[in-house]
This record gives sequence, C-alpha cells and structure tokens, in this order.
Amino acid sequence: MFVAVAVATLWASPAVARPLTPAQQLQLSTAERRALVGRIETQALLDEPVRVLERRGPWVKVAVTDQPSPKSRYGYPGWMLASQLARRAAPTPAVPRADDPTLVARRFVGVRYLWGGTSRYGFDCSGLTWYAYRESGLKIPRDADAQFAAGTRVLLAGARPGDLLFYGVRHVHHVAMYLGHGKMIESRDSAHAVAIVPVRSADFAGARRFAA
Repeated sequence: MFVAVAVATLWASPAVARPLTPAQQLQLSTAERRALVGRIETQALLDEPVRVLERRGPWVKVAVTDQPSPKSRYGYPGWMLASQLARRAAPTPAVPRADDPTLVARRFVGVRYLWGGTSRYGFDCSGLTWYAYRESGLKIPRDADAQFAAGTRVLLAGARPGDLLFYGVRHVHHVAMYLGHGKMIESRDSAHAVAIVPVRSADFAGARRFAA
C-alpha cells in the first residue's frame, strides 16, 4: 500500500488520534504541540510505501518501510486512517535528488517543531535529519537513538558538514546536523522552529556519519 495524501499522521493508537491536516498543523499553538508529544509516532509522506500490520474499523496499523526502526522489522509502526492509503502510488513527476543534505535541511529554517513530524508542515529533530538524507537518496533510521546506533562514529573535531550530532549522554534524545564552522541546524522542541545555532557541548553524546 502507498500513502495517498500529502502527509499522513501515524498515531500511537486510534484512541489518542485527532484530526490533523497539514493546514491544521501550521496553526497549532505551542501548548497544542506539546500535547501531541507521545501521541504521534511519525508521519508518512505521499507515495511512501507501507505494510499493513493490523486493521481496526477505519484504522490500520502500518509500518512505513522507508523509515527503518527497531520498533518493527518492517519499518516505523503506527496507526493511521485506512482512507489515506491507496494500492498504487500516485503518478507524480520524478523529483531530482539533492546532493547535499545540509542544503535540504537549510530550506526549512523557520518551520515549527512538531513531535513525529517529517514534513515542511512540521519536523521533529530526527524527522528533519531523516528527511534531509532521504531527499539526498540515502535511507537512515527514523529516530535519533536509532540514527546514533547506525551511523559511523566520528570525532567532533573531525566532523564534516552533513554529519549528525547527538545529545543525551545517558540516553540519546536529540539530533542535529553539523554545518561546519561551529554551527549546526536543528529542530529543537515544541517551543522552537528549525534554526541554525552554535554547536552545544552540554550533554553531547557523539557524532555519526552516513554515506552511500
């Protein structure tokens, strides 16, 4: 099956789901964004392939196959409306891949944070890095801790633009992308938007590199 809408939200369960169109995402207040933490699992984009795992009335539990996750061997799992799926991908024009994930990420400076977000209507921290690499033709895990586990370790002193910087010494909970010259781009939390900021040393867990 394939996602048939611009952005489909995958929820932790149907019981915690709420209507959330792209237009509604843009209008959420900071308090409303914080209230979605833990309720949204991820988001899937138009034509992303999914595997149906379970059906419950109008809802289906799916795994997004191009969002690798230790939560399921099939991909990132969550509940979405069955009406947002189609059996065939839409005949959309092919979009050229970007060569540099940093250029992709920079396009979204100013986009508000959204827990579970993976689109220009709202990104969480790892949604931004996942999307930037996806648009550059490289599939990486969806969540920050999984990205940290999968990447090749590099020292911060040797980091190159595009390397990912992780935070959370006890447990990785945040990721940013290194831009060079002591700067990084991140989607920090529900009170902030995507921004370019100085690299922080507090609670720094390490740097990782992904390459084709």
